[in-house]
Amino acid sequence: MHLKHIPFREPIAEYTKYLLTLAVMPTQRRRARRLQRLTPLRLHLGSAANRLRGWVNVDLVRPGRALDLYWDLRRPLPFPDRSVDAIFAEHLLEHLTFPAGVALLRECRRVLRKSGVLRVGVPDLDRYIAAYLGRDDIIELVRPGRPTRALAFSEPFFLYGHRCMYDFETIERALNDAGFTHVAHSSFGQGRLQPSPDSASRRDETMYVEAWSTPGHE
Repeated sequence: MHLKHIPFREPIAEYTKYLLTLAVMPTQRRRARRLQRLTPLRLHLGSAANRLRGWVNVDLVRPGRALDLYWDLRRPLPFPDRSVDAIFAEHLLEHLTFPAGVALLRECRRVLRKSGVLRVGVPDLDRYIAAYLGRDDIIELVRPGRPTRALAFSEPFFLYGHRCMYDFETIERALNDAGFTHVAHSSFGQGRLQPSPDSASRRDETMYVEAWSTPGHE
């Protein structure tokens, strides 16, 4: 793969999405109030083009993208406390700085019911480090043909607007800082949310974790 073919997002395009989303937020607040009636109420945050059936798919406005709710996830979620049954966020947190990610996770905990669960998937830093050291085949599986292993290693952490990288220690710290009392590794397709919302195309390079809080814990 030639260097000129490595994808970069244009900053102006990202800025435009935020402006468009800001413009529609009043109507989206009203839509969120209607969506609160769903049973169960399950949020798919940062859904992009991956619309999940049975979930409220949430992301920024983008031409040609039809979602259930358009929202800037750097802002408080437009749902009441303890009103959501489950939340799924796959390859979203790495687009935020660590503090902004913790703020979003804190919002997730706020809106989740006492029995609710959050499932998060992020690029697996541990596995990419192992691949860079020649102990794993993830680079050959997911990013073959790069000029060097270092360039392949850098892609999931420095391209696509990514702002943070996660190993388990870091994602656990973020979730604990957000108020979750239990954080556990989860394999692809497994866990408390079934049928699984995990994307097959993300399977190899993703670390999945689930988080919840003990009922009554504040």
